[in-house]
Amino acid sequence: MQTTTERPEFYERIDAALERRDKLASAIEALSSELDSKQVSPDVRNLLVTLRGTPTAEQFVQDASKAAWLPILLRGLSSETSREELQQIMSDVTIATESRRNRWRNSAYPLVVGGSAILLFVFLSLTVIPTFQEMFREFQLRLPWSTKAVLATSSFINARPFFFCVLLLALTLAAWSLNRIFSLCMRAVETSWLLGSLVSGNSESVKAMGRFTSTVAELLCIGAPLKEAIVIAGRASQNLRFRNVSATISREMGAEGKFKKDSVVAHNFPSLVIHAFQAAPNGSPSIELLRHLSTIYFDRVRQRYSWSTGMMGPLSILGVGVCVGVVVVALFMPLFSLITSLSGNGG
Repeated sequence: MQTTTERPEFYERIDAALERRDKLASAIEALSSELDSKQVSPDVRNLLVTLRGTPTAEQFVQDASKAAWLPILLRGLSSETSREELQQIMSDVTIATESRRNRWRNSAYPLVVGGSAILLFVFLSLTVIPTFQEMFREFQLRLPWSTKAVLATSSFINARPFFFCVLLLALTLAAWSLNRIFSLCMRAVETSWLLGSLVSGNSESVKAMGRFTSTVAELLCIGAPLKEAIVIAGRASQNLRFRNVSATISREMGAEGKFKKDSVVAHNFPSLVIHAFQAAPNGSPSIELLRHLSTIYFDRVRQRYSWSTGMMGPLSILGVGVCVGVVVVALFMPLFSLITSLSGNGG
């Protein structure tokens, strides 16, 4: 005789939250309307599609892309969402779109500045640099390697402008591809048992731990057993390493269902998270501490994005300034030599 697995009780609490999903969807849509459509994360769009449908608790528990939104969903469990809860929902949605928005910010400014510098150099190559080249040829000056490089580039642009544009486009695509490959490699290293600890402090790992702690806290708040909460939170983190660690820890907890800090894989979690699992007076997890840790991790990611966004402008300008300085020095160094030699001959 086949037996059916009993549905966990906390699933009903998730279903209760889903019954009020229209209000949550309206709040998210209102925030999304304030952002550029290119800045809204695809995950946010997928969430809105899900909320406008007929989702179930099983979907939000078993699907990693939906499990990441469980904290937002469960905060709207009460019939009247408080101002603080609404602010937290807005904060969570904003965090979800920040990485995409900052990728646009970090790439747009350098591209505009770099593109302007290239256009300026092309203009100089077509108008000013040929005059210097003719002058150097007349006086038969010995040119340093930097001047030869600038003149050769200018001659190449004048002789083959179309090929130069194709080459420039190819280099841009190559740089974009290398950046994508580097991101994929970092993600692969991050999920490696051997090398994952080396990149455990990067922004994606910190964001994943923010998702993990937030999901655990909200699941415990609705009465989910710690074993299942850890597994679901590992799935919600959208980090394969944390997902594997969570599954291992859950198996080691056994029938008792108590977190074991001496687990062979517990060291993959930050010390504060391990402490939070046993911080309550009776040795149980502290929901408030887990929520606080989640806020800390998301704030840390936001600060890193702000720092990187703020640094891209000065670094881009510095890079362009160095390139312009090299071109100017390369063109005027032979003239300085010519003036010096003429002054010596006149004396």
